[in-house]
Amino acid sequence: MSEQDKAVRRGPLGWLARHNPLHWVKRHKKLTIFLVIVLLIIAFVVNFLGRTAAASAALTYQFVRTTTLQKTSLTDSVSVTGTVASGSTASVTASDSVKTYKVTAVNVAVGDTVHKGDVIATLDTSDVEKQIENAQQSYSDSVEEAQTNYNNSVEDQATNLAQLQEDLDKAQEDYDTLGLTDYYASMENTAGATGTNRELVEYYYGLYAEEIAGLQNTIANLQIQLTQAQNDGNADRQKEVQGQLDDYKNKLSIAMGQCSIPELGLQGFETISQYYNSIEELREKLKEAQQKYDNAVTSNARSVDSAETKLEQASRTSDTLTDLQSTLEDCTLTATMDGTITELNATVGSVCSGTVATIQDVNDLTVEVTIPANSVGKLSTGMQCNITSDATGDAEISGTLTRIDPVANSEGNFGATVTVNGEDSGLLIGISAEVEIIINQKDNVFTVPRDAVGTHEDGTSYVLRKTGGEGVDMTFEEVTVTTGDANDYYIEISGDDLAEGDVIRSSADLTQGIETTTQDFPGMMDSQVVIADGGAAAAAPAGGGDMGGGPGGGGPDGGPGGM
Repeated sequence: MSEQDKAVRRGPLGWLARHNPLHWVKRHKKLTIFLVIVLLIIAFVVNFLGRTAAASAALTYQFVRTTTLQKTSLTDSVSVTGTVASGSTASVTASDSVKTYKVTAVNVAVGDTVHKGDVIATLDTSDVEKQIENAQQSYSDSVEEAQTNYNNSVEDQATNLAQLQEDLDKAQEDYDTLGLTDYYASMENTAGATGTNRELVEYYYGLYAEEIAGLQNTIANLQIQLTQAQNDGNADRQKEVQGQLDDYKNKLSIAMGQCSIPELGLQGFETISQYYNSIEELREKLKEAQQKYDNAVTSNARSVDSAETKLEQASRTSDTLTDLQSTLEDCTLTATMDGTITELNATVGSVCSGTVATIQDVNDLTVEVTIPANSVGKLSTGMQCNITSDATGDAEISGTLTRIDPVANSEGNFGATVTVNGEDSGLLIGISAEVEIIINQKDNVFTVPRDAVGTHEDGTSYVLRKTGGEGVDMTFEEVTVTTGDANDYYIEISGDDLAEGDVIRSSADLTQGIETTTQDFPGMMDSQVVIADGGAAAAAPAGGGDMGGGPGGGGPDGGPGGM
């Protein structure tokens, strides 16, 4: 190496060649970045402290807001928006059976007031009227035929039963009179028997038959004795028995000949027996005649009943005719409620395939609102509501919360209905409306903005009450208070030292309203308010506009209100 090169190496250039900072940075990248960040933070802090020191003397109050105490109402409420709708709505629609029929007349226009039953529109009825005419003719023919069959059945029944009744009466007469119709049918004889001819014959036959049977039995016994005597060859006994037998036969002949029923002109036991023996035959004939009559009664009654049923069925209006008559009625479209026509979709010559008209009661209004999920738990039906809208200006309209959906919609909110109290509210269907739902309301209390109440470390609450000065130069004193109900903006306060008309600082934070006058340093809130003179709080001296309010003023935060 030459002396010249050695000299360069020993000089500054040589040192830089051996200690190049770029080489060091490349070898220590992370350390380099860390050192740069630390240097920047130190520079910022030094600069900030310098600016703070320079500006601390320039801080002033731009405004001091106040509120004036007065007895008022504290309302906790939820405010929502919604759309005014009718509480009573009805649609006039054409039934399926007439949706192909053309409109022949439209009797109303949008905005018209109608009453239930008023005719809205009528449809062409010519086709259905022709069908009804044909159905009525068919109905009349069926009824006429059924009536004829019924009349014939009744007539046949009367004829059949009349003949059978005649046969039955004849059989009854033969049975009772035994054919002796020329004599009395009923009389009393000397023995005390009464009744019909048959009963007289039965009585006398029984009376005579007993005597005759006795004689016949005696004769039969004597005949046996005679035969026995003959078999024994006992002539004397034969003679004796024969004599007795002849005697009893003579008595029997005399007895049978003496039998008579003078009332009927019957004489002799044989004659009486003949009539007596005919009784059973006549009884069977009577029974047969009665059976025939009874069977005919049943058979004819069934026939008449069947004909009557068919007549009754034929007399009923057929389903076809009923349907056609219903269709004819459906051709007249009428209002289903009292109200105002708010929509009309019918023109002459068109067909009614959907809703023909919409009727709404403009005096029975609701506001359909949506309630956020975080508020719905505080609300219940029956709560009072205040309704406002652009259409009604500053007027508050009374309402009642009448419905809350039990299930949230797809957005997680709950539909609800507020019913407008009273009529002539000025609200219009379809417009937007604001609704304040009152959760609770406390009247005749002092309220201040929530920020106006401060809290000491021991938990006691206080407000700052004006003691003097105006604008930003006002001074205040602490007044211990008790807090009560609150809403999102205002809180109830009470205390023995409070009086109506007291001017209260709207914020217990004494840094509120402070700003710089020389430079704008965001974030600087160094207070220029001090507590002096036994608790009086004084605003920083002059500077800034006077936005504080005296009694009745209160500045931007003055006066309580709802949510």
